[in-house]
Amino acid sequence: MTQAFQATNNVRPGQNSTSFRPAWNHGKTQTIRVPIALAEQILEYAYGVDSGHQMDQQMILRVIDSFVEQRISQFHPNQHSSTGSTTSRRWDELRRFRAAMANGTIHPKTELTFESPRATAHH
Repeated sequence: MTQAFQATNNVRPGQNSTSFRPAWNHGKTQTIRVPIALAEQILEYAYGVDSGHQMDQQMILRVIDSFVEQRISQFHPNQHSSTGSTTSRRWDELRRFRAAMANGTIHPKTELTFESPRATAHH
């Protein structure tokens, strides 16, 4: 009866109907000790590496943030602006791109084209 049950449910040897599907893509796991304060962050990082795409996304977001910080630090006050604010219209596209990356609207492996919408409308 047991063999008939396993055959009808396509259960592999060593598993039963209550066995869980592995949570990790990279196979077997092991228990490690990490500081409690860092555990959640380390798990996030590990899941990102395991999924293959979140690391790319996080890296891109860090590069964007680093670029913005660098531009603000190089800012020279002028008659139009006294602070290195990123709220002006010239930052609109970068803000939209960063938001799309953060929301997962754009996947890092997506092919991007750099033509403006106006240039493609005239063709």
